[in-house]
Amino acid sequence: MVSQLNILISKEFYIKDPLSSDLGKKILSDGLKLMFEIGLEDFTFKKLACKVGTTESTIYRYFESKNQFLFYLFNFYWTWMEYRLYLCVANIEKPLEKLERVIKMLTRSEDFELTTPFINASLLNQVISIEFSKTFLSKKVDEENKLGYFKQYKKFVEDLSQIVLTINPSYPYSHALISTVLESVFHQRYFTEHLPRLTDKISDDKNLDDFIFQLTSQAILNYSDAKN
Repeated sequence: MVSQLNILISKEFYIKDPLSSDLGKKILSDGLKLMFEIGLEDFTFKKLACKVGTTESTIYRYFESKNQFLFYLFNFYWTWMEYRLYLCVANIEKPLEKLERVIKMLTRSEDFELTTPFINASLLNQVISIEFSKTFLSKKVDEENKLGYFKQYKKFVEDLSQIVLTINPSYPYSHALISTVLESVFHQRYFTEHLPRLTDKISDDKNLDDFIFQLTSQAILNYSDAKN
């Protein structure tokens, strides 16, 4: 469990810092719950205002749109994951062991704990799992990228890519492998629940981390053999 973690989010993702007031924290908490309950498509600030017990105009004082609200959650999540990564690999010397520990961190649902009263970490993980692709499958992706909306996620991918390169410095696809793995972790659980014929019932934590570890370690370790 992470204790008293203070996650700071860049001002690009809000108009008024929601952490600056109890109402702002309630907007985050209830907004996360509402997005989990009804999804991004049906999520509106009018519905959120009703849930919070305030006015729609008050919500707009904190966030300019539901897209900005989603990106706030998106960056909160990857900042939290970055901190978890730091704890996960601290004092681990062997690169392959680092990779194995990181994969368990990504796949073990019981580890989704965060002692922040206004953010339910389990709900946050589920919301990001479902809405993840919608953050970049957008006509505005290039503009949002220039504004730094994906900075934290790209940093997380870069840090994991460096672990890959310590295992095999000649492996040329470290970023592609890591971004594929992160999407796979989200997708396999979703497929098991909703589209089971697209997977093999590997949503169980141990099966999922075994699948991901085999996928990554074999790709990294066998690369030179494949080239020869």
